[in-house]
Amino acid sequence: MEKIRKNDMTNGNIVKSMLIYTIPLIIANIFQLLYSTIDTAIIGHFTDTLSVDSVGAATSVINVIAFLIIGLCNGASILMSEFYGAKNKEKLKNEIGLCITIFSIFSIVAALIVIIFAKIILIATNVKEELISGATTYLIVSMIGVIFVTIYTIIFTALRSMGDSLSPLIILIISCIINIGLDFLFVAGLNKGIFGAALATIIAQGLTMIIGIFYAVIKNEHFRLSLSDFKVRKDLFVKTLKYSIASALQQVVLYIGKLLVQTQVNTLDFNEQAGYTFGTKIDDYALEPSKCLGQAIAVFIAQNRGAKQGKRAKRGYLYGLIMQWSMALFISIIVLTLKSQLVQIFTKDSINQKYAVMYLGVMGFIYLMPGTTNGIQSYFRGLGNLLIVFLSTSFQIIFRVISAFIFIPLYGVRGTAFSTFTGWVFMILFELPILIYFWKKNIRMPIEEETNNNIEIVK
Repeated sequence: MEKIRKNDMTNGNIVKSMLIYTIPLIIANIFQLLYSTIDTAIIGHFTDTLSVDSVGAATSVINVIAFLIIGLCNGASILMSEFYGAKNKEKLKNEIGLCITIFSIFSIVAALIVIIFAKIILIATNVKEELISGATTYLIVSMIGVIFVTIYTIIFTALRSMGDSLSPLIILIISCIINIGLDFLFVAGLNKGIFGAALATIIAQGLTMIIGIFYAVIKNEHFRLSLSDFKVRKDLFVKTLKYSIASALQQVVLYIGKLLVQTQVNTLDFNEQAGYTFGTKIDDYALEPSKCLGQAIAVFIAQNRGAKQGKRAKRGYLYGLIMQWSMALFISIIVLTLKSQLVQIFTKDSINQKYAVMYLGVMGFIYLMPGTTNGIQSYFRGLGNLLIVFLSTSFQIIFRVISAFIFIPLYGVRGTAFSTFTGWVFMILFELPILIYFWKKNIRMPIEEETNNNIEIVK
């Protein structure tokens, strides 16, 4: 019925297969990032430093919820792909309905908790008194849109699990254009400041959800759900949690760590805080290609493992690492060369620009590190070994937070970059021996033979 775009990675050119998978993901995720970037850029140009700092402080809390939802959906996508590949339309529809039910309930409960305790949460993260009012406003308004984000994320995840990566991209582009128009209307035109920026975002998110629902129902029969599809069936519920919790825990650990780092950033003066906020916005874009390529490597290994093509899986992994390092080098050159011009996109304040450039002047030299860690983690994701992914992320965050409490008081905004580097170093030190062990001793077992002996958190 509907046209499904597939990318079979078990044959053909390895690099081409990975790029076909990666490029749409990069574009889609970049447009996803534009939601928060547009808010920051317009607030930076049309308001003051306090408003920028308020948004930065609130965004750290928002990201914990948002990426938890993404983690849950990413885990469920494994089951969706399995049911779709088995041509089991009934179970696929049940899985989509179940995810909408349980993840929506979770997001509503989480949003209510954050709304009720917004001020307490922000105070607990060392947000300065001058920022509390603005950060609370942005956080509360943004939480209203969490249910919209949850539902359209489930829809996009399901579409991608069926091979359609283009439709979510098109919908996100439309949503981003709407968001831009509303930002200029509410912030630049009507002078609504922080409240206007948050309102523009949740309206755009709501429209994204509506467009996504209508498109999916009209174009894809698997989204034409009956009431029975929304029932929580115990067997499917338990199986979904096994996949989703493993993925979500990794996301939660990562962003709770960032939130703890933010508590130290909040002790800096307002201009340094603003510089860090602008610098990390550029970081988000710089790191996105590595994350997407990591997903491509994981899918490549998983598909070839299923096809019992161990040698091809090994070659693909090595090619993927080379692509990661090449991409990281290219991005480092761009950021180091154009860091001043990139910062000017977000703010006209020269002092804020100075601190953002200081931050990027360190980060630009170390983008090879996340390329390496994403490459190693993608190997274990491809094997279905999510326990190692979770542990390595936890290891990285522990040392990043510890070093943040040491380096930020000593080196200011540069200390945030030093602590990030430290976390990545310890992450590689943790992962590398395990990777070597699996590569030398166990690679044939998980890739070329389907046994129950490999260490898995998801079975």
